[in-house]
Amino acid sequence: MTTVAAKQVMTPERFATGHTWESYSKSIQANKERFQEFYDQFKVDPQEVEFYKRFNAKKGGVKIVAIGEDWCPDVVRGIPVIARVAEAAGMELRIFPRDENKDLMAEYMWRHQFESIPVFVFFDKDWKELGHFIEGPVARYKFMADLNEELAKQGLSDEERTKIVRERRAGVQMHWAQETVKEIREQILYRVL
Repeated sequence: MTTVAAKQVMTPERFATGHTWESYSKSIQANKERFQEFYDQFKVDPQEVEFYKRFNAKKGGVKIVAIGEDWCPDVVRGIPVIARVAEAAGMELRIFPRDENKDLMAEYMWRHQFESIPVFVFFDKDWKELGHFIEGPVARYKFMADLNEELAKQGLSDEERTKIVRERRAGVQMHWAQETVKEIREQILYRVL
């Protein structure tokens, strides 16, 4: 009986074809101003910067693959955050549009069935996957679950509901951004130190 090695969907050659933050920001079609606002406003906590720098050095140069689409609110917040983390820690980031990279997305489906984005995948210098993060922090899920429960009781139209969600979500976006950085550290990177 022969065994077939699993196909590695991310290679150094493929990684090199992804967008840097600079090239991605120029290619954005939807939400360009919002992406730039998050990028300009988000500051990585200095303690987080120190952890990520040490982690990067210990792993010999971490590579981050980000998967997303510019129309998605979680991507609008998430990709600028991971770009700032990568810059602060000296990690190399490449961004891949989900819809043009279905094979890559298929490796990181949430609950093995949903193409939830953004996805951030961390690789070491030898292209061994260190872990991945999908969509958003726990604080985001809790906020949305509580809000959805509250709004379901009000019998609102879709338009009214969307307006309320956008208004309430706007006030917590930066908190979610900081929580994303913290959760990646606590739930993914600490496991492989």
